[in-house]
Amino acid sequence: MVGLSRLPLLVVNMRHVGLSLILLLLAACSTSGSLQPSGVTPAQLSLSGDASVKGKNFTWGGSVVSIKNLKDHTLVEVMAYPLDSKGMPDTGAGSQGRFLADRAGFLEPAEYPGGQLITVTGPMLGYTDGKVGEADYRYPALQAVQIKRWSEAESYRRRVKPNVNLGIGFGSGGYSNIGIGIGF
Repeated sequence: MVGLSRLPLLVVNMRHVGLSLILLLLAACSTSGSLQPSGVTPAQLSLSGDASVKGKNFTWGGSVVSIKNLKDHTLVEVMAYPLDSKGMPDTGAGSQGRFLADRAGFLEPAEYPGGQLITVTGPMLGYTDGKVGEADYRYPALQAVQIKRWSEAESYRRRVKPNVNLGIGFGSGGYSNIGIGIGF
């Protein structure tokens, strides 16, 4: 009878374990705060020339237009697009202007070809005047503290919706299950 008296304690402990596992899974599904959209677009800053944003952190993303290695840093010109919930540029949405990502050191141009999707996080350095074709353009420039290069596979998965997955699970005691998940 001593074994049966411990049964309620075991049930309570299993509830805590189950709750802990659920919380752990939910935490694992959350995204990093460092890749969240900034709210103010490069196009808005290009037009306003607002100097008060200097030093503030932004996260912008888009498609590489060009890359230029200088003596001790690299400038990447980026066509900006809105970011999705994972921080990936959504090229299906309208452009949000252009910006420059200024990265200390050398970046390999072969790893950042035209069209490569990137997300950049860092403080606003200021503005750089340049040209897009024959038109004058004021580029907002970020110090590229973090650059995320998106692979073609990640880009493809984002475009293919819905996403269907099949899973098979086996448990103790001879139990097994098959599940289908559809994500949007």
